[in-house]
Amino acid sequence: MKVAIYQFQNALGDCPSCNQATCQNVAMNAASCQEKAKELFGEDCEYFNYIDRSESILTGPDIHTVKNRPQFLKLLQDIADKKIDVVIMTYMGILSIDMDFLLNFYVYLKEHGVKLATAREGLGIMDLMEEALKFREA
Repeated sequence: MKVAIYQFQNALGDCPSCNQATCQNVAMNAASCQEKAKELFGEDCEYFNYIDRSESILTGPDIHTVKNRPQFLKLLQDIADKKIDVVIMTYMGILSIDMDFLLNFYVYLKEHGVKLATAREGLGIMDLMEEALKFREA
């Protein structure tokens, strides 16, 4: 199973200890995603990390703009190229809090036969996304 772990790290300015803590958090999140993937798919997973880091503090709509996320764009291309079987994140808010953005990403995954999981909900996130799609279509 080829597992993509996606993370986003917003810049914290010139605070070295803050940035060090954020880097440690990224490592811990990757570990929790790997543990969940092992639980769901077994030990034979191959992991690919996609970590976007902003150069400046992004707020408002800028934080959800794909142009600010080159690794997310690479992930989309790798999905299209059939290099990924599942995408896992610690939680969906890592990607965005914009529901349309999340649903469009989920539809893209479905179109390419890629599963979605989170460290928190596991594959249950797909059921939640399906329910949200029904709500959006209604």
